[in-house]
Amino acid sequence: MVWRIIKNFVFYIGLLVLVAVALHYIWAPRYYFPKKEVFYGNKIFNPYQEIVDSEWQKVGVLTYPVWYRDAMERLSGNDLYNEVDEYYYDTVLHAANQRFEGNGNTYMQGLHHNDHLVIGSSHIEYTDYPFIRDIHNKQHRIRMIRRNGGLVFLKPSVFYDNYDLDHLRLLRNYYGVMVDENFTQSLHIWDQTLSAGHYNTLIANTLPQSGRFLPEKQYRIMYVKKDTTSIRNKLRKGNYFVATTYNHQSDDERPDLKARLKDVAINGDELIIETTQPALAFNFFGQNGEVLDVQKETSRAAYQIKREDSYVRVTMIFEDGTRYYLNPVHRYAGNVPHNKVGVEVNFLKTWLLRSGGIVALLIFIWVLLYIKRRLRIEILEPKE
Repeated sequence: MVWRIIKNFVFYIGLLVLVAVALHYIWAPRYYFPKKEVFYGNKIFNPYQEIVDSEWQKVGVLTYPVWYRDAMERLSGNDLYNEVDEYYYDTVLHAANQRFEGNGNTYMQGLHHNDHLVIGSSHIEYTDYPFIRDIHNKQHRIRMIRRNGGLVFLKPSVFYDNYDLDHLRLLRNYYGVMVDENFTQSLHIWDQTLSAGHYNTLIANTLPQSGRFLPEKQYRIMYVKKDTTSIRNKLRKGNYFVATTYNHQSDDERPDLKARLKDVAINGDELIIETTQPALAFNFFGQNGEVLDVQKETSRAAYQIKREDSYVRVTMIFEDGTRYYLNPVHRYAGNVPHNKVGVEVNFLKTWLLRSGGIVALLIFIWVLLYIKRRLRIEILEPKE
């Protein structure tokens, strides 16, 4: 009798969990996705048009799982365990999994995968799809995060392994791609999304102080314009850039980036970039990551944007190994500088899925209960 009660309890609890998960998927909205298209128009958007002779602040993004941070705090005995060289940066944004750190409003979203970096959100969003995710599930998660005012940056290592690259070209409402492991993969994804007419920027997290980065530890810095507006607003506008450099000095010394970005200007259809120190090379990239031009050993580079160039992004390489990754300029028409085509809910497809899914779920539950009842009858009344 007791064993029968336990089995029934486990069965019905499992059934309730199954029904809850199924309803979560069934109730997910379906979307219309805009057609992929390149940037076009006679005007050129420049995210750096307000940075002439600006002061820059060094911003780092530290991402980590909650359990790791808590464990390190217990082991070290400190309230805040420094996984990176935080004193090198003017500001560090701490992004724990599903948790705000301190007074910050930055976190990594995802119950199963930490695949969204969220900056400037008012609340933590827990919506997730723990098993199969189609493009509609992914778009729903992004929209749920955005309703709290956060800027969403996609983590390419997770998206590249578990997401179809075409999904990244179609998804909307995210602001950029985060470099978390290597630049090659992230830059490829970045160019693919830009080539599909979705303007987004590059963001990079800091690297931990661990043995695998020694003896030349890499520093990743976001140089953000220094003024009274919030970091969130500057990241939203794109008037910042990512830099990488290596610590060739002793552990007590930190690398000093001698070159500074002085100006990025658009003169007609000409893109002009100036730095305070000469660069070994200015590399200009366009549609699908194609190399448009390379200019060497200069502190001022100019590129004439052709009619077929939908966007142009620039990478600068300096003698000490430092690299600068600038956010792209792009063509546009009308009064809106970005291709801000959003996504709309497909109400017909959504309610067809919901009604059909609920009917199928009810039939499945009835069949399951029928089989359970028949098995019980077979046990109580075995055949002779």
